[in-house]
Amino acid sequence: MIDLAVFDWRARDENAQSTSLAILLPVIVCAATLLFAAITVFAARIDAWPLLSTFDCAIVSLLCVLSFNFLDVAWLAKSRADNPLSKIKERLVERLPLMILPAFVLPTFLIGYTASKCAIPFLVGYTWDHFWANVDRAIFGDDAWRLALGAIGTSTIHVWTWVYSVGWGTAFLVVANAVAWYGKRELVGVYFTASLATWLIGGCFMAYALSAAGPVFAPMFDPSLASRFRPLQDFLNTSLGYGPIGFSQHFLAVAVHQHVASKGGGISAMPSMHIASVSIFVLAARRTRWVYPAILFWLMIFVLSAYFGFHYWIDGIVAAIVSAICWFGSEILYSRLLGHSNRFIGQPQLLTS
Repeated sequence: MIDLAVFDWRARDENAQSTSLAILLPVIVCAATLLFAAITVFAARIDAWPLLSTFDCAIVSLLCVLSFNFLDVAWLAKSRADNPLSKIKERLVERLPLMILPAFVLPTFLIGYTASKCAIPFLVGYTWDHFWANVDRAIFGDDAWRLALGAIGTSTIHVWTWVYSVGWGTAFLVVANAVAWYGKRELVGVYFTASLATWLIGGCFMAYALSAAGPVFAPMFDPSLASRFRPLQDFLNTSLGYGPIGFSQHFLAVAVHQHVASKGGGISAMPSMHIASVSIFVLAARRTRWVYPAILFWLMIFVLSAYFGFHYWIDGIVAAIVSAICWFGSEILYSRLLGHSNRFIGQPQLLTS
């Protein structure tokens, strides 16, 4: 009995340590991003107060918690589990601390990221578009948007519009909440640390060092690319209408010259944070049944990023590499801090039942 009690307390201590670490490291990355944002916003004289509306992500987290509890209740009822209410209460007590990550840490991080992105045109401008466009041609033999348009065509453009905008945004928030609710503590820590580190390194540091606007916006900053990307702009202007992508591109083109940061604002193509996020999905899902839909989603977002002119395909390739480095680096870091010998490396990223 004594030995069992000691083991139980050690297990509780380890769980508490894992939970604390899973929250602490993403908070540190978030703080670094806010510092970077404060410097760039001050230097560019950007008004970032409108970004406080990003905290509506907390409402998404609340809806997710309610939905997850409903699913848990349904599962317990189906399996005829004993004391289902106590199990639900136990899950709530265990998981609510981790839900801080998608409900508060993630939107706080997005405020810093967006604010710093909105300062790019005023501090460094966009000078790499010609280079990245030529890299795409060298790798793929033509501009990526032409290849994507040839593969997809125009008849289903309105379907893909919703996939790339609403579909990606929904997946970004729901997956983050699902990982926090169902993931093993170590997976939760690795997921959020790697995600935020990828956005900090790729979306902030590299976005400034390798600044590019992307094919659809490049002619605004590099007139020499106007003839090259005019057919893309004509195609999008004719086909998109005023749906989510059309509205987004119009909004970004106007807002990029303003010293006000808005949710979803800012132009930055290299590397692609759309691809970075879905790359994290794939890494988290590897060796589970979720890996196949994650890979399919990755491929769709990769192709569509060029189809709608937001990115060169090299943007997505670089983003995937940065994501992988941050993911495996986070796994190693957690392993060392928890006193394990790299136990996550190459192991299945399973979710708890």
